[in-house]
Amino acid sequence: RWPYVYEFLNELKNYYEIVTFTAGTKDYADNILNLVDINDNLIKYRLYRHHTTIMGCNVFKDLMRLGRDMSKIIIIDNLKDNFKLQPNNGLFIKTWTSDINDNQLFDLQKILRDIALFNVDDVRPVIEKINDYNKENLSKNENSSHKKGDKNKFLEDNDNEENENNESNLIN
Repeated sequence: RWPYVYEFLNELKNYYEIVTFTAGTKDYADNILNLVDINDNLIKYRLYRHHTTIMGCNVFKDLMRLGRDMSKIIIIDNLKDNFKLQPNNGLFIKTWTSDINDNQLFDLQKILRDIALFNVDDVRPVIEKINDYNKENLSKNENSSHKKGDKNKFLEDNDNEENENNESNLIN
C-alpha cells in the first residue's frame, strides 16, 4: 500500500470531493480502491476507462466531463498527458514504485490542505506556481548528485527553512 494513502484521503475528504479517475477498467480499479476505501467513505465518485476521452491514439482525462467549476478542480496524476486538456488543473506525482519511504502523499496532503484552508478562489494559478516550483527544483536536483535511495518527494528538499517559506508563497 502506498505510504500515507489512507491518511491522505481521510484528511482531504474534509476539504474536497474526492473522485478517482483511472484509465483502468472498473473491475481492476475497484479491486484496488476497495482495499483503500474499506468503509466506502473516502472516495465520493469513481471514474474508469470508459469515462476517459480518446483522441486519435491518446487517452485523456477530460475534467470538463465532471460538470464542476474548473477553478476548483485539481487532478493528481502520474502521467502528465492524462491532464493535457486542462494542464492548469494538474499536479504531477511520481509513480509509486513500492518504496515504503515514499512520502509524496504526505507532502501533497499539506499543500492541498493549505489550498483549501486559504479558500483559494481559483486553484489554477496556485497549481501553476507549484508546478513551476517543482520544475525549478527538479532542474536543480538533476544537476546535483543524489545517492540511490534518496526519498522520493513531491516537493524536493522541502525540509529546509527556505523551502518552507517558498511553500507558503505558493499559496499567496
